[in-house]
This record gives sequence, C-alpha cells and structure tokens, in this order.
Amino acid sequence: MASNVTEDPAVRRIEAFIGQITAMSRLPASRRRLRQLAEIDTHDSGLAILMLLRRTGPLSVTDLARHLGVNQSTASRQAAPLEETGFLRRSVHPSHRRIALLDLTEDGLAACERAQAVGRRDIAWAIKDWSPEDRAALGMLLERFSEAWAKGAATEGLAPGAADDGPGHAPQ
Repeated sequence: MASNVTEDPAVRRIEAFIGQITAMSRLPASRRRLRQLAEIDTHDSGLAILMLLRRTGPLSVTDLARHLGVNQSTASRQAAPLEETGFLRRSVHPSHRRIALLDLTEDGLAACERAQAVGRRDIAWAIKDWSPEDRAALGMLLERFSEAWAKGAATEGLAPGAADDGPGHAPQ
C-alpha cells in the first residue's frame, strides 16, 4: 500500500514553516515594522499593491482586484492614495484604449526595493549562525520547491494572473 504523501513528516514540517511565515507576515505589527523600516508611508493594502505590481508589471484595475481578491471599486480606492503619493501612475492600455493600466513609478519601484531589502535583512538575521553550506542548501531547496509549486499551480490553473474567464468576466 502506498503511503499518503500528506502524512509525510517532511510535508508537515514544510506546512508548519509556510504557516509560520504566513502568520508572521499578516501580523499588523510586522507590516507596520516593514513599512517603517522601508520608509513607506502607506497602508497595508498599499504595500501589497506595490509588491504585486513589482512582480506582475502593469495591471488593469480589474486584474488588480482579481489578484487582491476584492471588487473593482475597493481596488481602485486602495490604489488612489498610491497615485496621489507618486508610487503609481496610470497609462492607457496599448491595445484597449478604454482600459487604464496601473504601474509603478520610480518612487514606487524604490519603495519595493527598500521593502525587499528589509526582508533580506530579516532572512540574513535568521540564518546568521548557519554555515555557508547550510545557507546555500536552503536557498537551493527553496528554489526547487518554488519552481515545483509554480509548475503544479500552473497545471491546476492557479498560476498568478490566471484569468477568471467564466461568466460575468469583463475587462476593465
């Protein structure tokens, strides 16, 4: 009889690790600390929008809303202060003149880079006492895990940016 992979102790340890990282990143104090250290004067959803656009490139409000799991009016309301502070700009979609695209400005990109630098500093702190070989092995294994996760997600139609082309979907 084949063993159930979900009962594998390694899978449970990985699950616990992902749970810990997710929980820590969702703590208001953690988000506040990140914004403070990175000198980003915005709200939690603002930082999430900046980092999302850093990963995806320009998005319409509809696509931004889909990624955030909110409705279009909420996404638009959350993006507005980022435009006002100069982190985001709107441009016209090259092939759909009625669609506006949101994209990072130089200031928005710099804010993302500062936030990522804080994250890297935190990671470096966590593994500061590890041997170079252990740090390299963890990096390699996490890269393999990330690639396998992305491949599996794409196979299941869960890749980032996968459109919901079901009933009621209309471009914004």
